[in-house]
Amino acid sequence: MARRLRDNSGNIVALELDVKEMAHTLAIEIDDLKSWQASIPVYARSSGELVYRIKNVNELNHLKKRVALLRTRMSEQAVANVEDAGLLDSYAALAGDCPDGITAHVWRSYALVVLMQVRYGRMIDAKELAERAGLTEADSDGNTQASESMAKKHLRLLQALGYLKIGTGDWENQWEHRGLPESWRGA
Repeated sequence: MARRLRDNSGNIVALELDVKEMAHTLAIEIDDLKSWQASIPVYARSSGELVYRIKNVNELNHLKKRVALLRTRMSEQAVANVEDAGLLDSYAALAGDCPDGITAHVWRSYALVVLMQVRYGRMIDAKELAERAGLTEADSDGNTQASESMAKKHLRLLQALGYLKIGTGDWENQWEHRGLPESWRGA
């Protein structure tokens, strides 16, 4: 059972949960929780068991957003990069309707391709996708540049899974797609 930590006034200042309770709270498997320790840090070990500490609802919601991205099988480093860029909220919203087999990062590329076409009538290519989506890689000198090769991989995966198709007939010079992700449709 979760242990409530109180201050001198009796107010609850944190909860300590064991691994089973934390996994239940975040609605994930225990094995996933144990493997995501960089994103969901362990507070302590007690009698060989992992102990997690949550200080407030905001911290819990922050962890849930990380979990949403990790569930799409983004790496912990990729999640950290998204968070460092200040994009955790938007990626977490996007991850909510991300199909199986696609990371939130690739799903964002899909959303951007469709948005550019729906809003501006433009079929963007890998080069423009890399620039607009901020897909980067380091060159031999360590400088970052737009990664057209990563954008091509995203486009190939989306085509292979049937989310994008190069159009013909009325769709010539356009992507055939399944519409904007739910989180990008707006109110």
